[in-house]
This record gives sequence, structure tokens and C-alpha cells, in this order.
Amino acid sequence: MMPVPRRRVLTYLCNGFMALAMGCKDKEYPAQGQDKRPSSIPRYGGIYHKRLELEPLTLDPAFLKDIYGVFVAQQVFDGLVQFDANLNVVPCIAKSWQASYDGLVWTFYLRQGVKFHHGREVSADDFVYTFTRVLHPRNVSPKAWLFERVQGAKEFFAGTAERVEGLQALDAYTLQITLSQPYAPFISILGMVQAQVVPREEVERLGAAFGRQPVGTGPFRFVNWVAGEKISLEANEEYFEGRPFLDHLHYRIITDLQRAMAEFEQGTLEDTMLPNHQPTPLRSDPRFKFFRKPVLATLFLWLETRDGPLSNHKLRQAINYAINREAINSTIRQNRFVQARGILPLGMPGYNPDLAGYPYNLARARQLLAEAGHPEGKDLPPLELWTSVTSATALQEHEVIKRDLEQLGLKVELFTAESWQHYQTAVLGKRPGAMYRSAWYADFPDPDNFLFPLFHSQGPDNYANYSNPTVDHLLEQARSEGDYLKRIELYRQAEALIMADAPVVNLVYYTFETLFQPYVQGIELSALGPPYIPMQKIWLDETPRVSLTTSKPR
Repeated sequence: MMPVPRRRVLTYLCNGFMALAMGCKDKEYPAQGQDKRPSSIPRYGGIYHKRLELEPLTLDPAFLKDIYGVFVAQQVFDGLVQFDANLNVVPCIAKSWQASYDGLVWTFYLRQGVKFHHGREVSADDFVYTFTRVLHPRNVSPKAWLFERVQGAKEFFAGTAERVEGLQALDAYTLQITLSQPYAPFISILGMVQAQVVPREEVERLGAAFGRQPVGTGPFRFVNWVAGEKISLEANEEYFEGRPFLDHLHYRIITDLQRAMAEFEQGTLEDTMLPNHQPTPLRSDPRFKFFRKPVLATLFLWLETRDGPLSNHKLRQAINYAINREAINSTIRQNRFVQARGILPLGMPGYNPDLAGYPYNLARARQLLAEAGHPEGKDLPPLELWTSVTSATALQEHEVIKRDLEQLGLKVELFTAESWQHYQTAVLGKRPGAMYRSAWYADFPDPDNFLFPLFHSQGPDNYANYSNPTVDHLLEQARSEGDYLKRIELYRQAEALIMADAPVVNLVYYTFETLFQPYVQGIELSALGPPYIPMQKIWLDETPRVSLTTSKPR
């Protein structure tokens, strides 16, 4: 018998992620706004002005929590791997990698000659330092969970070990990561910005100021940060994937939406995201390029399953059938989003286009309500419908949901939390008989990131207090399953059970809409959304916007 090889080589165009393309071609949602590169040759130079709605808290990957910091940090830093436009995991600083058959030992082979912005070459030791820093209990990183399955991580975090046993630099260009248990999505989480490499000497020299003076390896170098005004970056001439076309990238902090839209129309911004809570005539303005794409996000109503009247699954099913999602999306949202049939959104691996969901059916809702022991809502206390969002769209949506449920015979009271922080700490998942509005955006493109944190009984974001031992088992099994097709089948089984238990009402799958000036070329969008646009591919096809000192390709 021939010996079984100890390792298998993982090709970076993983078969699993190829299924993304299939998921995105849902007939209900045709692609829009594909950028057609003109016949002219891409030109170097120019300044790109981009809006940030709010000022980031930090640009340090270990402490990133807000999307505004991700916008900028994505251009300054690189990691071992990255995602392409179809969310395949592809090489970045790691040119290739291997995993053992049991999924525990991962070996990454780094490119030579990749340099930090201050000039030093990146080595495997830098990744050991970066990942250890995220895990260090002194730092209290919000993304420490990324590496909690690395062997020795729990001991290091608890202070009983001086180093993380599973992080090892075998030589200058070989990094080995050993897990304590198999975790199939591990390669995907390494594509998150919080896993991108930082130089130890600069972090220690700058201390807390590193978050405002970041040093990475990315296509753009940090220049300055004027508080409340802008963050400026410049092209990294030595970038290992090739110099960006743009000379400069300016992130302008513009909190007022109307001002931002006016500036875009005047030509002082190169792009603008359209508000998802109101229509705008610019959306159909032929002067601009319009892009519309699904993003990995689902808007839910969470139904409290542990206590109170909503602990009855037939009542929860009745609520699902009674809410007219199609009418809400068409009348309030002008069909700008996609009516949700399941939990996993369009573009997510494992998305099931054949899932029926809960179509509007008031007769079926009344039948289930009677089977739940409450015909026409008899003996039911008023249900609470909570939100922290006060946009006109959200408030209209809740009025319609209230009306739909009252037609079923239920009493509904509307409540608004004073802030998202108050909503998260004092309201979500803490009130019997309550329904909570909340959207979930993927951290990384894997179904585990939706189903485990939201619906495992021990999930950190299980706002419905949902518990089903069979679902728990399926999700735990899927995390350890190395065969992609088997993993997807396990997730689809779990999703079907969750849908039958109805701990949530799936309202819509989010999309994002962005306008670009007509001269902006090289636009590449993915379902991770606008923060992940590869700005190094953007170029400006307009002479007045190109700087006089146009750089040449290396």
C-alpha cells in the first residue's frame, strides 16, 4: 500500500468558492453596472477623492471595529491571503499554502521582497508577532476570536503561557499555524483586514499613535490625518503587485449626506454611495456610472424564543406568513433590495435559490395562530417591536409590519432605543415577547459567519435566544468538515431547520448602490461591499485630473 501523504496542497481558487458565481446569478436579481474598460491604455497619476461618512476610531488592524476604518486600512495593509471579485481566496503576501489532511496544520510560503512602507522586508516572524498581538490579553482586541482556535491561544490569553504554541516561523519565508481543532473557514478569516501584517518596531515606537500613523505593506502609504477633515494616502511605488495607477487617495470626512451628494454632482468627489433609506434622482442620471450589487447582509426581525408568547414556534411561523415582505420591498424600498427567502444572502457560499421561505399567506398565518392556541390573537399580550434605526424607511417599515400583524389579530407596540449601544446592551434578546430589528453583515464570505454566531445555542450574537441541539450539531460538524460540498449540505440542512423553527423574520437581502464619475475606470466590486474595492486598480481617464508628474509603470 502506498503511504498517504501528510499534507494536501490547497489551490487558491478553491472549488468551494467557485459556487459563489452560481449564487450571484439568481434570476430575481440581474447584475447591474458592470464597468466596461475602454480601449484606451490605463494611465498613471491623479488624485481620487472619496467620502467617509464618519471619522474612523483607528486604522490599527488589531483594533478595527468600524467600517470607516476598514475603508482606509484595506488600502494600507496586506495579509497572507485576499479575496478576488468573486470572493475566491487568492494569494497575497503568501504565494501558496498547504493544509494537513486533518485540517490542523497550515503552512504558508511567503513571497520574498515584500516590504513595509518604512523599507524593511516582511518575514514570517512579522505574522507571528501580528497574530500574537491580536491575542494578547493586554490589548483587548475585538477580533481576538479570529485566532482562538490556534493551538495554545487560550493558554496565552489566560496568561499561563508566554507564547502561542501554534504560531511558528519555520524560516524567514515559511509560517506554520497549528490549530487545536479543525476549522474549515480558517483560510477565509485570514483574508480579513484584522489579520493583516504590521511591523513590530513601528508599533512599539509609536504605541497608541500607530492607529493614527499606520505602517503596512499595502498599495497606498499613509501620509497624514487631519482630524475631522481628511485622511491622505499616496501610491506605494514599491508595491509587490505593481504600483497603483493613482498618485494620491484622499478620504474626506463628510458627515452630511446632502453635502456629499452635492459635492459629487459638482465633481469634487469621484464616487458616492447612495443612501439606502431614500431614493435620489442621481440614481438614474446618465452623466454618472451607476453600480448596484448584492452585499453579504440580511435584514432580520429577531423573535424572542426563550420566554413569553414567542416561545411557541407556530406563533413565530404565523408571524412570518403574515408579514408581506414583497409589498414592503416594493412600496417602501422601491425594489432596491431583494426579498429574503432564507438566512444566507445572495452571493454567500451555500445560498439556496430553491428555498421557499415564508411567502405572504394570511390564511395560513391564521391557521397556524389557531394551532398555537390563540385563534384571532386570543389571550396574547401585546408584542413589542424594537429598533434603534430612526430613518423614514425603517419607521414606515415598522408601521406596515404592525398593520400586517394586527390584521392577523395580534397587538403590536412600537419602541425605539435611544442608541445602538443601548439597543445592543439593554434591549436585544432581553425582553420576552419582543421582536428586534437588526441587520447582519458578513465578516468573511463563509456561511459559518452567519449561521454559527446567530443560531448556535452558544452563538455570541444569538439575539433570539434560539436553541436546537440538532442545529448545534450540524453547525459544529460543518466547522470541521474538510469536504466543501459536504459542508454546504450541512449548512443547508441547518438553515432548513432554523427556517422551520422561525426564530427570525428574514426581510430583505441588502444591496449597495454607488455612483462613479464617468472618467473613473478599473472599478471592481465584490459582495463584501464598497470598503473592499481594490483602489490600486482604479485609474482616471480624464486629463485635467491627472497630475503633471505622471508616474510610469515599473
